Amino acid sequence: MPELLWFSRSGRPAPPAPDLPETGVVSGSGRAHDHGVTIDVRRILVPVDFSDHTPSLLEWGAHLAEEHGSRIILLHAYHLPVEFQQLEGAYLPPDFWTGVKNEADRQLGDLAEQLQKKGLEVETAVCEGYAATVIVEEAAAREVDMIVIGTHGLSGLKHMLLGSIAERVVQKAPCPVLTVKTPRTD
Repeated sequence: MPELLWFSRSGRPAPPAPDLPETGVVSGSGRAHDHGVTIDVRRILVPVDFSDHTPSLLEWGAHLAEEHGSRIILLHAYHLPVEFQQLEGAYLPPDFWTGVKNEADRQLGDLAEQLQKKGLEVETAVCEGYAATVIVEEAAAREVDMIVIGTHGLSGLKHMLLGSIAERVVQKAPCPVLTVKTPRTD
């Protein structure tokens, strides 16, 4: 099972959760009750990049959706890196972005079908734009109750150079964010 990292809205690791029973009572309305606290998770946004981390994200999203009777929204965001746009003489065929979107739609459809076979409600969305911005905007527009996002666990120079989409989403998201760190195999 992948390691879970909980973060506060400030982007710093959250303090440990209080000791709660391992099971809660879940009503048909998708509300979990523990110690008088109501957690209503109707819509879960699961952004995917089709990397090796995707199966872990689907596993966590499916688990939470089953526990809360939630709908899963699978999202893929794509954009042309600024570095490529600045290359002199760079050429993309006119149908390039149509092909990218169609392939992402196909792959999301395959992932959605896997989840639907488990009896889950799933919708998909493919959006052009910087991933962190698209994720936060889609979360707000779709009024999601939780985001389940992967993190590569980069640190040091790699983190500084590549940044962290998950970190930006945690800082800007309009709802709780569960980050799932998949152990590296390299």
